[in-house]
Amino acid sequence: VSLSHEAAKEWREYERTSSAVIESYTGPVVRQYLSRLEEELRQGGLAVPLHVMQSSGGVLTARSARRRPLQTLLSGPVGGAMGSHELARVTERPNLIGVDMGGTSFDVSLIVDGEPDVAAEARLEGLPMLMSVVNIHTVGAGGGSVAYAEAGGLRVGPRSAGASPGPACYGRGGTEPTVTDANL
Repeated sequence: VSLSHEAAKEWREYERTSSAVIESYTGPVVRQYLSRLEEELRQGGLAVPLHVMQSSGGVLTARSARRRPLQTLLSGPVGGAMGSHELARVTERPNLIGVDMGGTSFDVSLIVDGEPDVAAEARLEGLPMLMSVVNIHTVGAGGGSVAYAEAGGLRVGPRSAGASPGPACYGRGGTEPTVTDANL
């Protein structure tokens, strides 16, 4: 199938526009956070450049991340997936299912033939983004997610007990039941 010159120029415009809008929305917050963090670390004596995880599983300097903040979106959960990648390497098990339970989510990733499962594009709240990203699927609530009764049923999340006071079983003043309490 051949595309006309105009159709070829317009191909993937929606995805590019969506990516640009998301970067425009998140960029100022990421830039401000990274600038402040770099300054605090510098004042604390850090003499090497700060590096940040990318959504694709690699790293980039904070300076590069400020120029391309979209590349850091989803980088937190990707850190867990890359930990699974390293575990696969050191245990010589090329195929693993990685799990990362945080405070509000339980994320699953795959290591296949020794490599993380990476896609050329991602979706955020249904919006396409043209960027490489480690495939991570959230399958449940995380350890800090609060359980409560509603309409005769049990609900979990999205509200979290947070790190402080945290789940009741931590003994730091938390009183609400969480996934961590249920696991214990």
